[in-house]
Amino acid sequence: MYELSAKNDRLMKTSLEDVYAAGDCAMVTNRITGKRQWSPMGSSANMEGRTLAQVLTGAVKEYKGVLGTGVVKLPNLNCGRTGLTEAQAKEAGYEVVTALAVTEDKAHYYPGAASFVTKLIADKETHKLLGAQVFGPGAVNKMVDIAVMGINMGAVLEDYENADFAYAPPFSTAIHPFVQAVYILLNKINGELVSMTPAEYAEGKADGWRILDVGLSPSIRGAQYINLGTVNGELEGIGKDEKLLLVCTKGKRAYFLQNRLRYFGYANTAALEGGVFFNDVKVKKT
Repeated sequence: MYELSAKNDRLMKTSLEDVYAAGDCAMVTNRITGKRQWSPMGSSANMEGRTLAQVLTGAVKEYKGVLGTGVVKLPNLNCGRTGLTEAQAKEAGYEVVTALAVTEDKAHYYPGAASFVTKLIADKETHKLLGAQVFGPGAVNKMVDIAVMGINMGAVLEDYENADFAYAPPFSTAIHPFVQAVYILLNKINGELVSMTPAEYAEGKADGWRILDVGLSPSIRGAQYINLGTVNGELEGIGKDEKLLLVCTKGKRAYFLQNRLRYFGYANTAALEGGVFFNDVKVKKT
């Protein structure tokens, strides 16, 4: 289908005189990579139609292209994405860094509160946001739309740090879920967080590592449980050079423990992004 779509330029002109192409039949430009692609969406088709109408009436207008934005509703789950995936960003030549964050979608005590799982993709050198994927039972479209505007405007991650997003307990958390995901990615870029991604864990990167369960209560069969509140020095029986994978429910307590262990000289720790909420964590029998 990609090869059969109509080829045009940013003015919607085809190679034939006075013949234009817009909408689902036509090629569009990826705003990030600049490459042509087929992206049949009702939203972009309508914007292409408006741009074409302006061109035909004499306006100097160009359709700048798409980010590949989309949302879908499944039973009890909403999913959305925009921009480049991790694989697409690598293929485009970026030095890619990602983070997966599990955050509350509104104040945890408010009826109907649930979680967002958000993956952000950025360029490690420039900190420019390249893409986002979100799923959860809540308003994932809002999370995706925040990313859309940032990517459209060439935003870097730091541009989101103090953004004044709307907050009230029925709608969001005090620090917006998108901003929380940005904080995690910035911590990772700056070296304040050393983490293991779910993909890395699934590929076996944690083989040979000791798994420490740092949740509010023990939840990982076979893992050594660490009570975060009682860690005030070296961990008994655990060497400072040992590879330690820190796992909690969503990732926050693992990050807290990593900071504490770093202070006490533990040099080889990684927090598992998404915790047991997102990962199927198993301790191999020895």
